[in-house]
Amino acid sequence: MKQSLFESLTGRFLDGTPLETLGNRARHINSVMDHLSRMFNTRLGSISHVPDYGLPDISEIYRDMPHGLERLQKAIRDTVVRYEPRLVNPVIRYRESQTDTARLIFIISGEIRGGGPVQFKTSFTGTGNSLISAIRNRNGEHEQR
Repeated sequence: MKQSLFESLTGRFLDGTPLETLGNRARHINSVMDHLSRMFNTRLGSISHVPDYGLPDISEIYRDMPHGLERLQKAIRDTVVRYEPRLVNPVIRYRESQTDTARLIFIISGEIRGGGPVQFKTSFTGTGNSLISAIRNRNGEHEQR
C-alpha cells in the first residue's frame, strides 16, 4: 500500500487529488507529504493519547528567535523520525526566505522507504500554519539528493 489508511478511506489526498490519478511513486510521496502536513499543523499536547505528536507552539518559536530556529529544526527532525517511518534518514535544513522575513522555511531531505530520494519544503507563518510541498526539478520529477 502506497497511501495511508486515511487516504484509502477517503480516496483522496489532502489537496483533493484522487488516489487513482497518481502512479505508485507519486502516491507514496503524496501520502508522506500529507502526513507531514498533519504532523506539522498539530501542536504538542493537543492529542491526549499521543502527547508528543506534533510540533511546539510556533508563536513561542518566533518569540525565541534566533534560537527558536534550532529548537524548531530539532523538533521537526525528532517528530519525523518518531512518527513517519516511511521517510528514512531525514535531514532538516533551514533556508532563509528572500521575500518574507516572517516565514520560516525548512528543507526536509530523505529516502522514501522503497521509493528513493525525496525533498520537501515546509514553511511556517507567524500564525503557526505550515505549508508543505515536494521539491521537483525542471522536468517535474522529484529532486534527487
